[in-house]
Amino acid sequence: MERLSSLKFTLGSLGALMIWLGLGVFIGQPKLLAAAFFDMNRMLILDWLLGPAWEHPLAPLWFLGLCLGVGVMLLNLGCCTFTRLLPRLRAGNALRGWLLTLVHLVMLVVLLGHGAEMALGHKQEELRMLPGQTLELPGGLKLHLESVRFLSDTSVINLPYREARWTWTSTNFKPRENWAQVVISREGKVLRQGDLKILQPMDIEGLRLTLAGFYSPEDGAKPAKVGVRLALVKNPMTTLFFVAYGAWVVLYAALAVLTWRGGPANGAARPAQATAV
Repeated sequence: MERLSSLKFTLGSLGALMIWLGLGVFIGQPKLLAAAFFDMNRMLILDWLLGPAWEHPLAPLWFLGLCLGVGVMLLNLGCCTFTRLLPRLRAGNALRGWLLTLVHLVMLVVLLGHGAEMALGHKQEELRMLPGQTLELPGGLKLHLESVRFLSDTSVINLPYREARWTWTSTNFKPRENWAQVVISREGKVLRQGDLKILQPMDIEGLRLTLAGFYSPEDGAKPAKVGVRLALVKNPMTTLFFVAYGAWVVLYAALAVLTWRGGPANGAARPAQATAV
């Protein structure tokens, strides 16, 4: 366990992980495996691995390698916490030692929660609907798209991602003026209805429905039809993840303030003073 918590092991693992991430950036280019990674982001990781992932084997193999690298870093973090931080709580500044230990422990919870978010619950992105269509949702729910209000220029809807980043500005697209009117029901009983806008999701029984954007079918229709791109997410770990992440930020800020106020010179001055005596 001492070797797993050593600085040499930490730096080596971190360096290998950075190289692996660089490889992911390279193979994720549009001409290589961008489509495979796009599919991965559209659904839960577990569903992706058990489904379309292996159409391009290099993508899931890279991802599994990334999981292995993160697992090694988690092991290093845990070993460092229990072999180096906990024994130091009795010596020196006890408050600073506890804060440093809690920062490490909460970070473990954050990382584990982030991993659980990718495998638990339900996730569907890039769900495309046109007015009048109905979609089956988990739990017997039905989503009906009644109408779409889109007042912006329809020529900017189907632009490629990189071009759209520069075109979809507040001048060309006004989120508050464009929305979708939806109805969510179960067995004919309406549970929720209203206007769904970008950055204003709708929650129903733990499901979060988000308007991700608009699209126009390339069928040559005049005037152009406008549909919506939706994201549907349900995850039981979301609250725990954000609470843990918020706690980590607070603890890290407190540790930074305590370290700044104490300063490294205080700890170094004590041995020198004792020697002089």
